[in-house]
Amino acid sequence: MLIDLKNKIRKFERDLPYKQLPYSKKSWGHPQHSLCSYQGKLKPSIAHWLIREFVPTGGSVLDPIGGVGTIPFEAALLGRVAVSNDKSPFAAIIAKSKLSGVTKADLNDIIDKYESLVSSISLNEQDYLEAEFGLNAKVKDYFHPDTLDIILKLRKLFLSSDIDDKSPEECFFWSCLLHILHGNRPYALSRNSHPITPFAPTGDFIYKDVFEKVRKKAERAMSVEIPEKFRTGVGLYGDFRDVEGKIFQQFDAVITSPPFYGMRFDRPNWMRLWFCGWQKESFLEESLSFLERQQIKDISVYREFFAMSNSVLKDNGILIVHLGKGGRRDMSEELKEIASPNFEFVGEALDCVAQVANHGIKDKGMTTAHNLLFFVKSPS
Repeated sequence: MLIDLKNKIRKFERDLPYKQLPYSKKSWGHPQHSLCSYQGKLKPSIAHWLIREFVPTGGSVLDPIGGVGTIPFEAALLGRVAVSNDKSPFAAIIAKSKLSGVTKADLNDIIDKYESLVSSISLNEQDYLEAEFGLNAKVKDYFHPDTLDIILKLRKLFLSSDIDDKSPEECFFWSCLLHILHGNRPYALSRNSHPITPFAPTGDFIYKDVFEKVRKKAERAMSVEIPEKFRTGVGLYGDFRDVEGKIFQQFDAVITSPPFYGMRFDRPNWMRLWFCGWQKESFLEESLSFLERQQIKDISVYREFFAMSNSVLKDNGILIVHLGKGGRRDMSEELKEIASPNFEFVGEALDCVAQVANHGIKDKGMTTAHNLLFFVKSPS
């Protein structure tokens, strides 16, 4: 088995099938992969080929640090059993949406529901004080006052229930709204800003109809039908250390892309996290419990990750870890050592991406190559 896997890995590195047409196109993939912008998101074509090549037909995939669910969503599109997990409430909402298989009819009903509900919501002084928060500028600086009122009312509705209690249709609605909160194109509710990181806004305060924009975003996301072989998946919200207690199966593969060293997901996503309930203290204190902060302090935190992955994999299960090379630190060699005794390192595939576009985010340009590490579960 190991010899066959090693040969497959060598072939994968030689061919890099996701770099061939049509998979190399920037726009490749189902529109719901772009349900909401997210810094550092794995290319859908990479996820597609990893699943095609290394997960058996009808098999199962877990991404315990799933972000907005790129890997599990592609697995679901390919008919695999897919579970995503993330500690960020913003990311978890997006992943849950993608894996739900929501229909246009269901979503239209939810949009109508919230458009009706928002008229019954009253704002108070504290609600407006919430809009005084901001990292690049204050929330209130981004929106026409009438648009801001609707956003604040919807935020109250969002925070009235836990993420785990929100239906798939509700999550899809919130995902559409989170995407259009800020940006530099006509779809955005904000003044001119940036679609990934809400830099300080410029331009006039122009009223934007929130529900009209949400409907148009939903139409774009659902412009391509979900294939018949799509298999509804599960989106979890929480720390990767708690995943084992929430699932009741073992997986053929754990495939994940941990945060690149030095990257922080809270700051570029500050406005969307604010909408999900984060306050100043969250960015100062709660963010310290996230893997991207912990790995800088002590890389051995990954011992917990490998132990968890071992426990949820089948005896012949495979673990694939996507890492970035370059920048401040290359974690590849360290993780190969830390993985023992839970995993045996089998091989790796390297892909130079020195010329990749940085989308205006300076730190992204630090990555010179993507490295895929392949492990198999060690015998019990």
